[in-house]
Amino acid sequence: MDIPRIMVLYFKEDDPSKNTSLKMVRMGLAHKVSRRYRGRPLVLNPYSEKLVYRGLREYVLRNGILVLDASWRRLTPEKFRGLRGLHARLPPLLAGNPVNYGKPCILSSIEAVAATLYITGFHEAYRRLLGLYKWMETFHTLNRDLLEDYYRAETPSDLLGVVRGYWGGSPPC
Repeated sequence: MDIPRIMVLYFKEDDPSKNTSLKMVRMGLAHKVSRRYRGRPLVLNPYSEKLVYRGLREYVLRNGILVLDASWRRLTPEKFRGLRGLHARLPPLLAGNPVNYGKPCILSSIEAVAATLYITGFHEAYRRLLGLYKWMETFHTLNRDLLEDYYRAETPSDLLGVVRGYWGGSPPC
């Protein structure tokens, strides 16, 4: 099974015992990196104009995924400045985590990585992440149809059409 490398840039802004990125690291599914990491991964950046879509599969397989683990309250575009790689944001999804349940676009790090894996076609790796928390099944249930339709979109413009179809003229993120 092809599994892309998952990298975590950890900012130590929340309770480490509840941190989803650190759990991915502890389970051997991700690696912590510093700002001086090598390579050019797909950087999950909610401020990017580009969207994560299926066509990025080979890029993700070759270069991996980088998620910034920082508090949403402290997240700013400045944290992404100088990070090498292809910056892209996820299309709108609903959070399944207990803190932001049902809110659009405010995903935990594990939800963001899992969604990226699903949309880019790494469904087995997505399933592995679902098993790390009970509420990840809730995330899956809330977003099952969205994720599948996002996965089927072959181009960024196809994906924008799907987003508009679900969320109307002004998506929540």
